[in-house]
Amino acid sequence: MKGNTKGLLIVGFVFILMIFGYMRSYWAEKELKKDGKITIARIDSIFVPPKWSSTIYLSYYIDNKKCTSSKEDVNYKSSKKDIGKFYEFKYLPNSPRIVRLNFSKQITDTTAILKAGFSREEIETGNFTIDEPKN
Repeated sequence: MKGNTKGLLIVGFVFILMIFGYMRSYWAEKELKKDGKITIARIDSIFVPPKWSSTIYLSYYIDNKKCTSSKEDVNYKSSKKDIGKFYEFKYLPNSPRIVRLNFSKQITDTTAILKAGFSREEIETGNFTIDEPKN
């Protein structure tokens, strides 16, 4: 009987965590649609572990301050060719770590990239890396 109670507690806890995660994600999407600001982000590096989705590391500027963030790449399936490219990027002003990268809107206009805070040096060169596990 004690084993059943322990199992039910664990399943209940996992269920509550899943509900919390779903509600947080729903809230973030709702807030991004309502109050999200659009800017430009650059893909700086990509970490590609075996059997998992990639992690994309981004840099962007908010109020002339350079910020960095990472994002799981579940849907897009980025590759080495995406490193150093610029994309439309949405963030919450009151919580700039809540971000969405729009892979369907690559930015190639140098003037727009400069207005977003990047320097010419960051556009033309950069320290871009891709981390792949060693076999």
